[in-house]
This record gives sequence, C-alpha cells and structure tokens, in this order.
Amino acid sequence: ATAFNYHPRAGGLNARTNLYYLESRDGGASWQNAAGEPVATPLIEVRNPALVHDYEAERLLVYLKQVQFDSAGNPLILYLTSGGHEPGPRNDPRAWRIARWNGQQWTHQDVVTSDHNYDYGSLYLEAEQTWRLIAPTEPGPQPYCTGGEMAMWLSRDQGESWKQVRQLTRDSRLNHTYARQPVGARDDFYALWADGDAHRPSGSNLYFTDRAGSHVWRLPRAMSAAAQPAEVAW
Repeated sequence: ATAFNYHPRAGGLNARTNLYYLESRDGGASWQNAAGEPVATPLIEVRNPALVHDYEAERLLVYLKQVQFDSAGNPLILYLTSGGHEPGPRNDPRAWRIARWNGQQWTHQDVVTSDHNYDYGSLYLEAEQTWRLIAPTEPGPQPYCTGGEMAMWLSRDQGESWKQVRQLTRDSRLNHTYARQPVGARDDFYALWADGDAHRPSGSNLYFTDRAGSHVWRLPRAMSAAAQPAEVAW
C-alpha cells in the first residue's frame, strides 16, 4: 500500500497537498483504491480514484507520516496538515490527523498539533481500542524548526480522543524528530529516533524508548560488542 500527495505549482518542492491512497494485492502488477476499484497507473490527473481528501480545495498542505492497518486489514494514514510550506507561526495550526477506511468510506480524526511540517512520528495500533503516538509534538530548543521534544500520546477509543501520557525528552540541546517504529517492535525497544541541529550541520545521537515511555536510552557514538546504551534522565 502507498499513501501520497502531489506538488502544486506554487511553493516548490516543500509544498505538497491532497491525500491519496492505493494498494496492490499482486505485488504491484495492478492497483486499486481502498474501495477495491481498479486504478490505472500512472496517475496524471489531480482528481482521480485514489483521492482520499481534496485538501487543495481547503488551501491546506499535507505532509505524510505513516500507513498502518487495523485488525480488519483496513488502512489508516497518519499525516499532518498545514497552512503553508514556510516555517513559523503564520502557517499554524499544524494538525496531526488520521484518515481511516472503515470498509465503506474514509473518516478523519484530529490527534494533536506541533510546530513544523517535518515533525515525524509513529502510530501504534495495539489492543482493539488502544492507539499510541510517539512524535516530537512539544516545542524544542529550536522552535518552529524540524522536530522538538518527544512525547507519547495515548487513545483508548480508537483515536476519538487523545491524552499525553509522557513527555519523553525535555530541556534538550538539540531538536528530536523522526520517531520510527522498529519492525517487530518489543516492549523494551518500541521507538527509535535521532536529534540534530535544525539550523546547521551537527552531530546526531540515536535514542530509543520502551512501550511505557518510562525510560529513554541514548546510544554511544562509537559502538563495540561490549558497548551498552546509556539511560538518559529527563
């Protein structure tokens, strides 16, 4: 499966809008939308059967984060909408949202807001009702730049309402971002991400946390067979 958008004429490569979805059940030989309708590729028209939502009509840009599937095999798309491609408060709110196919139509849920289009995080579908988001939703030392402070959000009603249960990092020297879900994630290795300077080239550290968000570990810059990650106290 793939979720995607397109670059409008205004804004250059940092601007992208609309939300699209396609899936293939034969290794990419043919494609269909979430309703199972065949879709011919390549897509060359802005309005086409893969369109999930026309955000261009609402003058909003779209920044994709992740595709997931619920227990019934229906797709969910985690994404962020913004008023423009330039950084800064003029294009707030930058809203994290979930588009979910319920078997008949796409529904849309708001999650949380953050302060940059390229804040990236991961959505976890756990028990039937419990969803978890790990993302840099809190302002960091470089506000309105990529990343921030990492937080953990929890929903116990399939995304209808959300509560922050942990702020994983705080008072950081660099912004954190790109929280990713490991393949086969375990409770003690549930998300990993990096930090960095949003304004200039810098060194970068790798971090990971457990499912509860009760511990955060930083990996050493140089690894050896005997090296152990150091727990960071925030």
